[in-house]
Amino acid sequence: MKDKLSQVREFLLDGIESGRFPPRSQLPGARDIAAEVGASFLLVQHAVSSLEQDGIVECVSRRGTYVCPGWEHRLIRNHMVILKKGIFLPWQKGFADLLAEELPELRLAHYFYRGMFELRVTLYLQEHRDEYLDLSPYLPEGIHDETIFFQFPFREFREPDGRVFGIPFIFSPRVVFYNREMLAQCGLPDPAHDWSWECFLEYIRKLRQRFCADKVLNYSDDTFFWMNFLFRSGGKLISRRPDGTYQVCIDSPETIHAITLLQELRRTLQAPGAEEPDAPPASFWQGTHALLVADREFYSLGRGRSFNAWGTVPLPLLPGGTRLTAQATDLLCVRKECADKNLIRKYIHFLLSKRVQNYIGSQCYGIPIRISSALASIDQSDPRDRIFLEEMQTVSAEYNVDSPTISTVLHNGISRIIASDEPPGPAAKRLAAAIRTVMEALKPEADLKMGNILNSSDYQIHPWRLQ
Repeated sequence: MKDKLSQVREFLLDGIESGRFPPRSQLPGARDIAAEVGASFLLVQHAVSSLEQDGIVECVSRRGTYVCPGWEHRLIRNHMVILKKGIFLPWQKGFADLLAEELPELRLAHYFYRGMFELRVTLYLQEHRDEYLDLSPYLPEGIHDETIFFQFPFREFREPDGRVFGIPFIFSPRVVFYNREMLAQCGLPDPAHDWSWECFLEYIRKLRQRFCADKVLNYSDDTFFWMNFLFRSGGKLISRRPDGTYQVCIDSPETIHAITLLQELRRTLQAPGAEEPDAPPASFWQGTHALLVADREFYSLGRGRSFNAWGTVPLPLLPGGTRLTAQATDLLCVRKECADKNLIRKYIHFLLSKRVQNYIGSQCYGIPIRISSALASIDQSDPRDRIFLEEMQTVSAEYNVDSPTISTVLHNGISRIIASDEPPGPAAKRLAAAIRTVMEALKPEADLKMGNILNSSDYQIHPWRLQ
């Protein structure tokens, strides 16, 4: 149970996050707060003073206490943030109850951009890994036991020197969700599990004759969409060798092939693309979309819905490609500013505990990293859910983008090539050259003095040194 000081702090923080106390507004007097919360006057003063130290409020002599503008950018020592500001997931209420019961030292924050303790998605954490602690000293007993925890989802979150900047909480492959009713209206059967790229495009063509592009497929220019097809072609963005060195692969034949196929898909769909990153539309569960590329996190949104005329199928096989898809992962991580080692251990043990993992599994939100929780979660009698078990080992999180600067250039560049009518080969080569230039510019000067030779494709870049 939270102590009284924490209760007062959380009462005020809840009021600020909910908008009851908006920026620049004056808080009620300490005596009024004390009466409402059932705390002493001195305790309220202490709580307000602690919030002033955190930069959430400002106390003005003889005038009162005011909420600071920009409070949502502050980093609070005991805050946990899930994914991003303002997001609410169906399982969060039950999770918050478990957190309050078992780890009352933490507060689940909804409208703060950052927390000392966080759950983050794959690409964000890889881009910002320098902001997070090495968690290898805090790993719980049994974490490396392949009979207790899945091991392959960890692959891309360990540095070559053994450091761990994120621990998978849940993960998932991406598959295609389809609407049987809309397919039937176009004379199309359920797609086969081994459907080809040409078969996939034929479905798009026939559906497009009857429905607008955004109802046919959740096509997006954002990374979460096209990365699946890039991996499925055998392509890569940047390859990391075991010794930690990198090779830019944007202009490899496999990656160029993937971009060519994505251009073909875009033309066939006649899609305008998405200017902003977007999640698969929840309106699929109302029967309004034909095909969606999504993960098991999206599956959890369909539980209990009346619409049942849907199925799941693997992504289409690409000519000469592989069965890989982009791994969707929520990872627990801790910011470097955190100095409470005991609380770090508690946080990790809590999120990986049987109780929490079983709860997340019961909500069908992704595949829990704890094996027993995952197996209990998936309905193996339903092929629509069983597909996630079948496809889960064909995932890759090999983005290898360790810098927001490189990520912006790279992902915007590929999205623009896909959206253009330009042959992808020359454009990919120009983009690869730009990425190599950026990587060279970001390379530590100390390494340059060591006389490392930088050729057109190979850079001895240490990922933890990219800012």
